Amino acid sequence: MIQVVVLKSKTAIVQIEITGHAFSNDPGFDLVCAGVSSIATGALNGLDALDDSCELSMTDEPLIKIVCKEVNHDNQLLLNFLLKQLETVAYVHDEHIKIIVKEEIR
Repeated sequence: MIQVVVLKSKTAIVQIEITGHAFSNDPGFDLVCAGVSSIATGALNGLDALDDSCELSMTDEPLIKIVCKEVNHDNQLLLNFLLKQLETVAYVHDEHIKIIVKEEIR
């Protein structure tokens, strides 16, 4: 299962971590994994082109991690768009993707 953990501070998204595999089909035919990978990679590319306000990482584990060092209007638009896209996938394929939203404790 793909797991998405979203960390918020009040209304701002300060971190998103995406891990796991959907296992909705054989490797190479898994449309849930392909969709999530495409959505996340697009968000990474958008955030990278935007500014240096977020630390971005992607590994073969699989792990995609976005950490906001500085919250601003533009990165929040992209991160909320990313979350909305992932929620749309989860709505249709809830047996293959789980989204957990946590509030940051200070």
